Amino acid sequence: MEAAVRRGKYAPLFDYLDSKREGEWRTTFGDLERILGFALPDSARLYRPWWANDAKSGHSQAMAWTVAGWKTANVDLEAETLLFRREA
Repeated sequence: MEAAVRRGKYAPLFDYLDSKREGEWRTTFGDLERILGFALPDSARLYRPWWANDAKSGHSQAMAWTVAGWKTANVDLEAETLLFRREA
């Protein structure tokens, strides 16, 4: 699965998270867009399920963070912020 993530649209996010050593990373949607080099889709701003931690769903964004060993938490669609937590 990692090979597919490294070739995918969200590979820059995978690389960024894979290189982090902290256990948590609080970020904004804008910061993610700078890392990715493109705007998040409208669905990321409108629908909480976009941020689900389900890599098996085939959603490339979820695969990027879960394969890197992270999960999303505290997603605030109004403030456009979230927390990534490293899995134990």
